[in-house]
Amino acid sequence: MAKKSRANATPGNGPSASGAKGNTASTPPGQQSRQEYLERRQRRPEMVQQKKEDRLKTYERNKRNAILTKIGFAVLAAALLIWAGFWGWGRWQARQVNAEVTTYFGAGDFAGLHESGDILYEEVPPVGGPHNAVWQNCGYYSVPINNVNGVHSLEHGTVWITYDPNLSSDQIQQLKDLTKQTYVLVSPYPGLPGPVVASVWGKQMVLDSFDIGKLKTFIAEYRQNPDNTPERGALCTLGTSAVMQSGEPQTEPYHRADPSGPPIGGVTVEQATATAQAQAPGSPEATSSTPTPQPAVAGPSAPATPDAGSSPVASPVASPAASPAASPEASPEAGHHG
Repeated sequence: MAKKSRANATPGNGPSASGAKGNTASTPPGQQSRQEYLERRQRRPEMVQQKKEDRLKTYERNKRNAILTKIGFAVLAAALLIWAGFWGWGRWQARQVNAEVTTYFGAGDFAGLHESGDILYEEVPPVGGPHNAVWQNCGYYSVPINNVNGVHSLEHGTVWITYDPNLSSDQIQQLKDLTKQTYVLVSPYPGLPGPVVASVWGKQMVLDSFDIGKLKTFIAEYRQNPDNTPERGALCTLGTSAVMQSGEPQTEPYHRADPSGPPIGGVTVEQATATAQAQAPGSPEATSSTPTPQPAVAGPSAPATPDAGSSPVASPVASPAASPAASPEASPEAGHHG
């Protein structure tokens, strides 16, 4: 009997167990759910208001971001339009300048041909050809420089700007300011076909009137341009600053004996003298059936168009004024080097 009583006294079956259970569930389930419902109902206006505020904040944030995005796109579009305008204007200016540039030969023609003494060039001012082994230091010069040194600077990718000495002081100052950049050489040159002539290796532009804008465009297009620079990157300093002490640079172009042949760039005075003597009337060479040999100067790959009119004969010996000797000292005005 004792064992049976203990077996019946299992947890949860006695009076004490049921009493403990009733104490823990003081609120009936139905009443508890109703209370939670009432609390939520009381908080509902607050929750609705909070959701409205959150949606308003999100809307304002999205609206602000959209405005900023539109402003960003507008600024970018304006910048692109401005850049395109400047680029288009620059290309138009370049085309205008290129249309006025005359090409005489290519970058690979006459490169590295070093000669001593005076040289007569086919173009005035020269655009390339045989030249002295020493190049002209870039910068501004108030007196003419020696062509043989200036041509060597052209070979290094320099833009050589020659000007009429009678230009105004303001115009000369504008040209002088161009030498603040590297690989620009400016010097006076009497007897030019225009007020200013801009030259690079194998190319030249003659201005009908003073136009600093065209000169800046020419420099931007052709300075150190591989298409007209046989020795790109070579120095335009540590050369010579020697200038002409007397006389004038060559003012008349040298005419080769065979105008229909390829350009020769230039010849030494000795070669020009020999050619002129050979072409003189009554000379044995002129009466011989064998053609007179031309000076041993390398020619370009393609012939240049000869000048219109009758074919000129080879130029005679240049006068001292046309081919002055190189000055051993630099002019004090030539102190600026690029």
